[in-house]
Amino acid sequence: MNITTRQKSSRRRGRLLLCLILGLTLLAASASSPQALASQASRTTVMQAVTQEVLPGLEMKPIPAPETLQAFTRQTISQLSADAPFKEWKDAFTKVYPLGPGTRSWLVNVMHSGQRIGYLIISAADQGGYLLSEYGAGTDGLPYSMTELRQYLAQQGLIPSNSSGAIGVTALYAPMLPVWKITTENRTLYLNATVLETLPWSQSQAEHILNAAPEASAMLSSGPGQARTPQPALRSGGEDDPYADLLWLTAPGLKTLNGASLSALLQERGSLAFQSPGHNDTLGAPFMITGSQSWLKPGDSRDQGSTEAAVVYAAAGPGGIRYLPLSALQKAGTFHKLPVPLPGGATLGSAALPGSSR
Repeated sequence: MNITTRQKSSRRRGRLLLCLILGLTLLAASASSPQALASQASRTTVMQAVTQEVLPGLEMKPIPAPETLQAFTRQTISQLSADAPFKEWKDAFTKVYPLGPGTRSWLVNVMHSGQRIGYLIISAADQGGYLLSEYGAGTDGLPYSMTELRQYLAQQGLIPSNSSGAIGVTALYAPMLPVWKITTENRTLYLNATVLETLPWSQSQAEHILNAAPEASAMLSSGPGQARTPQPALRSGGEDDPYADLLWLTAPGLKTLNGASLSALLQERGSLAFQSPGHNDTLGAPFMITGSQSWLKPGDSRDQGSTEAAVVYAAAGPGGIRYLPLSALQKAGTFHKLPVPLPGGATLGSAALPGSSR
């Protein structure tokens, strides 16, 4: 993960932090008192107890995978491990978990030395075979982290103090959106399983979103005649926070992109913003695109990444960890260029916001 981009947004937060320094200074003396320290230690102890003791059974259980699924998984991992950022996958093993509804998708955790170093999400194709819905490499920020889920539930107070610890968790997958379904004694809620935020869904809305069919033509498939080879991934290292500079909202949506045009734009601007107006919650948007990877048919040259035969995945989200099918993203939303800074604080590539001096 390229962490230099996070320094940009950190500088923006610096101004706010300066405003808080005086208040924090005044509070420092009281916060360092024995009573305050004891209170803080007590809260920490309670949090640890909730996470470690109340939720010990909150876990995903691996299942035996069909041989056909295992074969598709082995082939995909072998192909990806030829180049960064997937090279560590060469000596890895996998654990497979079912994803609802109806176990039509599977989470494949790529493991090495007991640590998760990447993942694949594979879905069943309607006409038979399998689809590579998304994938990514890394150790942090991956979808379906049980450790992060436990911490989130405890921090949000979703575990009642008088509860016996009975809580249900189901891993679900909507097209391009990992989801947790959490059931407690008196409520059911849905969480984005990547960034851990509550989704504003009713049960009927959730069923409609989760039962949507994947965009099969946009994905790598195990079907006959669908064999493809991944090209080295492009990683721009550009801005990965859509809220760092919201001027991209004033830029018009880009027309249809392919592997070549996406690569060119990333090399020019560093990143692109993606949104799905009115449906951001169903995709975890907005987010930034900071890389791409093309899968070509055998015999195709690398410069043919612009052809319809290429299957292209866009590296999305913090650090560009998640590779999502480009064509499916284009059907679900719009891409936007980031403004180009000019001397004097002006920007090129988007209209000025009303009342803005930029």
